[in-house]
Amino acid sequence: MTLALATACATKVAEPWHDFAFDGWRDKWHPAHELLEYSYGDGSRMLRNSIFTPRSPVFEGTSSLPPSTGVSGPMPVGDFLFVKWRIKSTGEVVEDRVDLRQRLPKDMTDHGLTFVIEGNQLYVYVITPKVRNSDLPPNKKTSSSRYRETFEIYPTNELSR
Repeated sequence: MTLALATACATKVAEPWHDFAFDGWRDKWHPAHELLEYSYGDGSRMLRNSIFTPRSPVFEGTSSLPPSTGVSGPMPVGDFLFVKWRIKSTGEVVEDRVDLRQRLPKDMTDHGLTFVIEGNQLYVYVITPKVRNSDLPPNKKTSSSRYRETFEIYPTNELSR
């Protein structure tokens, strides 16, 4: 019985309730950029997608993924974020893989992770549960920063651990 309880507690710590979401419309990187692939860690299928996946019935015949999605719940904290996109004006395909292990808070409970694409640069943000005065304009490239305290963790790392 003690072993089962210890295992359950360990699982809860390893899979805190948090969000992974992005919105190219609200963050204004779509339609100038087309999302081709993303992966937040190696975990759940809900946290990764690619137009290169063979026989994907949802996106069959499309050249890009939808520019927004969101997943919330208890899930493993990703070790990395991989994003691949196309700059529509030039056709250039860009990809970036960010090692998140030293960039995320020690406890991601009730936090969120999002990204913004700007040209060939990827920006990654941690959204905290701390409410921000929404009368103020967003203070980061993500619109989420209008409502919640938000830290850029890539390419710079503003997050104090």
